[in-house]
Amino acid sequence: MSIRTQYLTLLHDLVALPSVSAKHESLPETAKLIADALRGLGAEVLYDDTYFAPFIIGKLTSNVPQAPTVIIYNHYDVQPAEPLDLWDSDPWQLTEKDGKLYGRGVDDDKGNLTARLTAVAEYLSEHNNQLPINITFIIEGSEETSSQHLDDYLAKYQQHLSGDLVIWESGGKNANEEVEIFGGNKGIVTFDVSATTAGHDLHSSLAAVVDSAAWRLTQALATLYDENGHITVAGFYDDVTPPNSREIQLVSALPLTHDALVAQHEITAPLITDKTGDDLKSILYFSPTLNIEGIESGYVGEGVKTVLPAKASAKLEARLVPGMDPEKTLLQIKQHFQNRGFSDILVTKTLGQPGYRSDMSDPQILRVIDVTAHYYKAQPVVIPTSPGTGPMYYIHEALGAPIASLGIGYANTNDHAPNENIRLDDYNQHIDVIKALIRSYEK
Repeated sequence: MSIRTQYLTLLHDLVALPSVSAKHESLPETAKLIADALRGLGAEVLYDDTYFAPFIIGKLTSNVPQAPTVIIYNHYDVQPAEPLDLWDSDPWQLTEKDGKLYGRGVDDDKGNLTARLTAVAEYLSEHNNQLPINITFIIEGSEETSSQHLDDYLAKYQQHLSGDLVIWESGGKNANEEVEIFGGNKGIVTFDVSATTAGHDLHSSLAAVVDSAAWRLTQALATLYDENGHITVAGFYDDVTPPNSREIQLVSALPLTHDALVAQHEITAPLITDKTGDDLKSILYFSPTLNIEGIESGYVGEGVKTVLPAKASAKLEARLVPGMDPEKTLLQIKQHFQNRGFSDILVTKTLGQPGYRSDMSDPQILRVIDVTAHYYKAQPVVIPTSPGTGPMYYIHEALGAPIASLGIGYANTNDHAPNENIRLDDYNQHIDVIKALIRSYEK
């Protein structure tokens, strides 16, 4: 059995474990399988299950004196697979079709992990089990739920962690088939908002004199934005770290266009930047957001029920850019409701983490860019930050090393959605790129 086949078998076994951190499912089983795979590589493995999602460190040591260290960060938890009826195959069964692999977590993030394990295994096999660098795998199990306790684990094992470069969990190719390399991501704070206007649901005839909770909540939420699409929370933008000139240049050069974004996602509503007149790319990558994830209230079943809801709730999130603190941002939102006359609105934090951006001129980041460009015979698209969220801040605080994100995905990977998939060609190319990165350190 070839090394690549061996690790595809591991990927099959990992996908079969429904390691959904939001449900605390199959996390220890998945973590132990990965720990065993690292031991099979010859790594010194540290396994800690103090918290609900076990934490793994796998260290492979070079025989080269004072060799640099590359950290490889991944996570083994996944998003829920629902709605199951929208999948064309079993989400917990790795399925190959037309050169693609389907399954929950096949890209985000189990496939990226197994590709990197494969790269290290092949390099060791081809070089008499010797590495020109130290390689440390850091693998957590709560990334999809805001990396709960990752900072605790990192603080606990600070003395075991040092590095010169971090290869982040994932990445891929854009709709133009260009390889993208990210150097940062936004932070986040998520919170629940609720309104209660009576001890129980009322007859809707009382709507003449009583505000329903649904109205009360939606009126409060409507104050978060003005009519021009700007967030109205006092101080919300005060701590935003503005992009530097290189970051502005890199984002300005991205191929993203208004029409392409609308077409890709079949967007039918006007874009916020259509109202504000702001630059789409600059806002997408460098500005914070405030979003309603969902609202629940009253009766939404079949037919009619003439009821005045007594309770209403919503889930919200704010995507944060570097400089913004999750706790401070949440306090500003709470104060906003107070100032607008909605002191009865209850705000409860659920998750939070800060954002981070790498220096894209760092020599180690430039090394990743050069290796990638040489392998693909084309310059990658270099992006200072992702619009999405991840725990880069915690990793950088612990290691102080620059972070580069690249991986096996492509424009139609469907992360977090039904029919998540990767292309085998992309998977194999990423294995080759990681091997080429290791070779770049050879003296």
